[in-house]
Amino acid sequence: MRALCAALECWRESAGSPSVAFGQVGALVGQSGKHEGIRGTMSQVPYDKADDSGTERTSVARIFRSLELLAEAPRTPSGLAQEMNIDRSTALRLLRQLQATGYVARDDVTKRYSAVGSRFMRLVSATSDHADLSELVDPVLRAVRTQHGEASLLAVPARGSMVYAAFFPSHQLLTVREQLGAVRPMHCSAVGKAYLSGLDDAAFEEELNRLTFEGGTEHAPTDRPSLYRQVVTARQLGYAVDRDETSLGVSCVAVPVWIGDSLIGAIGVTGPSTRLTASLVQAIGPELREAIADLGQHLIADRGGEPRAVGAPVWGSPSFRRERS
Repeated sequence: MRALCAALECWRESAGSPSVAFGQVGALVGQSGKHEGIRGTMSQVPYDKADDSGTERTSVARIFRSLELLAEAPRTPSGLAQEMNIDRSTALRLLRQLQATGYVARDDVTKRYSAVGSRFMRLVSATSDHADLSELVDPVLRAVRTQHGEASLLAVPARGSMVYAAFFPSHQLLTVREQLGAVRPMHCSAVGKAYLSGLDDAAFEEELNRLTFEGGTEHAPTDRPSLYRQVVTARQLGYAVDRDETSLGVSCVAVPVWIGDSLIGAIGVTGPSTRLTASLVQAIGPELREAIADLGQHLIADRGGEPRAVGAPVWGSPSFRRERS
């Protein structure tokens, strides 16, 4: 177990090593995050306290399967054992070993184990594909922060949630502070609704099927029709808005991000609702859209292609029209 985690860390640090894809890391991060309402103190056991005496060597496949299950939802040893068709004692040893590495945490109140999203974001942060993405997106995020004085961010989708892959905090005294790997509900966050607004019908339906509409405040959408209406509005405006929906007193405006023809997530600007007024949101939204369109054109030109606008699929299937009504 320790050898595997050490190998993962070396994977991250080594130049020219195989890269960890955003989708794979996002899948592990996606349901391990903060909007799940996990209670209590998340504890970690030191390496020398892990109960790994007398255990048989655990296969790599079993380790990664357990991480995928824990990313979907926190689980007890018994629950994990049932999912993996192994003994409870074996599942408990596996969980303790994973906890000792820091990739899994145990809730002292519920006795459930969950994946630690921030550890997986470290794996992707230095890989070549992330470096290319950062080289493109980070200048946009810095410029937006400088222009408007509020925090800017990039979020990527993962199992019905949005995971922060980049965050540039505001320099103001009163501000919204986040960290890499933070998870936000897709149905009520601006980055989530912006991402949904860029999907075609089939992909949109697939994402809707993952949503539980859990998390958020009383202002958040609570069902498919209400979310459809907001996503339709975002599609028409070119940007999505979250005003006190994810957290009271916090607002965000976001736009979908394409790299070439691939929709990868959304970028946004977030801050206290008292500063991020409706009029400021209306100004920032189109500016973000233009910045991302320019980014796509530069990328295509750098790869030897003809610069062109980075557009979005057009909705209009019968199923979409039924939901919309």
